Amino acid sequence: MEIDLLGTKHEAAINSQGKIESSAQATSAEGTISLYIDKDTIILDKDGELIQLIQATIDPNPPPPPEDANKVGPVYDLAPQGATFNPPIKLTLTYDPKELPEGLTEKDVYIACYEDGKWEMLRYKQVDTERHEVTTRIDHFARYAVLIPSKESTPIPAPEPGTTSVVDRVDVVYFHRTNRCRSCIYAETGIRYTLETYFQKELSSGKLTFKSVDVQDASNAAIVKKYGAYTSQLFINTVIGDTERIEDVTEIWLFIGNDEAFCHVVRTKIAKALEGAG
Repeated sequence: MEIDLLGTKHEAAINSQGKIESSAQATSAEGTISLYIDKDTIILDKDGELIQLIQATIDPNPPPPPEDANKVGPVYDLAPQGATFNPPIKLTLTYDPKELPEGLTEKDVYIACYEDGKWEMLRYKQVDTERHEVTTRIDHFARYAVLIPSKESTPIPAPEPGTTSVVDRVDVVYFHRTNRCRSCIYAETGIRYTLETYFQKELSSGKLTFKSVDVQDASNAAIVKKYGAYTSQLFINTVIGDTERIEDVTEIWLFIGNDEAFCHVVRTKIAKALEGAG
């Protein structure tokens, strides 16, 4: 299979079932767009057939941004549109920090998908402010661009000492594959221990929730898409009114086997989220 990103071509081997045989990373010549595909990802077109060419081009007639956002850079057309990826692949786009509106920062940028005549913000993101790039996970091809809110959002006030937090709920969601390794099982055990040991009151009241989700179970497709999950991952979602702030807690994997350090990371992240500081 050929991967052509703005004219820069790469090769990736896939088998007769559409499964990629080894992890593949492709980047355009100027580094403005990158794709990372995990080994064993299944890649098929909209009709369930094998794909011979993946191509990214800059849309010459891009759609206007949504009313509440600005585009930061071009709109990329990823083809063939409708192609699907299981698990989702990683898409990275760069942006020019000089194009950001006054009052906003690089942490405000996000990737959005345009299809069926409308933009959809992809909740999962990782922003690298040193390289000026933002990464998300996508499970199909469409048109994608980096967006940023058109004006500074109203900051969420920090709770005063002794007052009730403005956070409505914190959802802790741990994703895993069907066939689980020791590290995956260790992580879930440590997360459950931390929750039950330090946050029993919040769990009982419903202020804090926990779910363990199999990313490969088709019945979980909606929540997997919402979080952009694709493998063993811990997410903490801070819900404040209609706003959801989702964080991918990657630090836990540095402390597999170190019970005290693992518990400390999870406990600290959840405590900050409950305070609205996550």
